[in-house]
Amino acid sequence: MRGWFGPFRIERQVGRGGLGTVYRAVDCRSGETVALKLLPPGPDGSAPRRLRREFDSLRHLSHPNIVRVLDFGDVDGMPWLAMEYVDGMPLREWLKVAGRPKLLEPEPEGDAPEGVDLDALFEEPDSGALLAVARARRFQTETGVEAMLTDEEQVEQNDPDRLHALCEALAQVCDGLSFIHQRGLLHRDVKPGNILVRQDRRATLVDFGLAKRMTDAEITDHGQVVGTYRYMSPEQARGEGLDRRSDLYSLGATLYELLAGRPPFAHRNQLELLEAIIYREPPEIGRINPGAPSALCRLAERLLQKNPEDRPQNAAEVALLLRVIGRGVWGFSEPLLVPRQEEERP
Repeated sequence: MRGWFGPFRIERQVGRGGLGTVYRAVDCRSGETVALKLLPPGPDGSAPRRLRREFDSLRHLSHPNIVRVLDFGDVDGMPWLAMEYVDGMPLREWLKVAGRPKLLEPEPEGDAPEGVDLDALFEEPDSGALLAVARARRFQTETGVEAMLTDEEQVEQNDPDRLHALCEALAQVCDGLSFIHQRGLLHRDVKPGNILVRQDRRATLVDFGLAKRMTDAEITDHGQVVGTYRYMSPEQARGEGLDRRSDLYSLGATLYELLAGRPPFAHRNQLELLEAIIYREPPEIGRINPGAPSALCRLAERLLQKNPEDRPQNAAEVALLLRVIGRGVWGFSEPLLVPRQEEERP
């Protein structure tokens, strides 16, 4: 799709998913480049409500680690949402180049389109980092038997620059989560593909299409399971009421994957995956990646506890822990003692 849509000049498609298609566009009223989300016509009456909810949730919020929404409207019965265009890389891809001197400055490739591909906003892969499946070929999803990363893979995963960048990026995500949690809002879809990192190393949490207020009487979506299965908390998988600790579980699943090279539960069958999330324990990171910092492994384990009471109780605490650990990753062979922060008040 190119040309005009209302006041927007469409440049190119940059993402698509169940809740719509995203285009890079120019708002000719302001001259600003935006990410324009459009909903296709169809029978799903909840999709326009979700889009409106995304706008209403964020319209009055401003934080450096949260994507900004700009405007909402309708053209000939097609709802649209204009968002800040985040010119960055999905976290998983960014970590591959985080230690390079010229960060996010790849060599030009002919007539490649300008800007970042935002497909990660909608389509979460089974993890491009599933090294145990793709390389070691010793991973059995049905039984949960984990495969140890090779020495070469461990060197790559445990590079100090990469680990420091990982800690700081997730700490910034926690800053954003703390901001929205204190205002009674849940994201409900924290995952690697919904974290973009800009040239200035600022991490931005995007895609608030599933966001809801903690006080919303319909927070459970009438018992339906919504979100990305691989990263959702046990209570979210059961369709129960949620609080901020559910977002922290999803953050833990993200941290686990970026340390182990695979998600906590890699079952491909949907029902088996939900059962594992609710009832089973993920393989210990240390058995998959023995070289991973023990302090980061312990933090991931705390975040992935089945009982919300056993997890860290707020995002500010997790941000503090990540930054303490991040400062020590160049010499993480000794266990790190990290303080526990008092719970923030909603």
